[in-house]
Amino acid sequence: MEMEFTKLVKELDEDALAGLRQAVAAEMGERRQKTAIRMENIHPGMTDADRDRVRREIARVLRGEE
Repeated sequence: MEMEFTKLVKELDEDALAGLRQAVAAEMGERRQKTAIRMENIHPGMTDADRDRVRREIARVLRGEE
């Protein structure tokens, strides 16, 4: 599948490649919003697993990772 994708991308012209780039960026942004941690979700009664997930997400954002 990766080889097929690579071939497809290499065959795209500049406009199509720019459109693909924008579509991928938009999809990534939407996915991030779905899993984003909101301040109202952080509270003293959180489970240990939720606290750990929040810590990892905050660390990821502080590192500047996408």
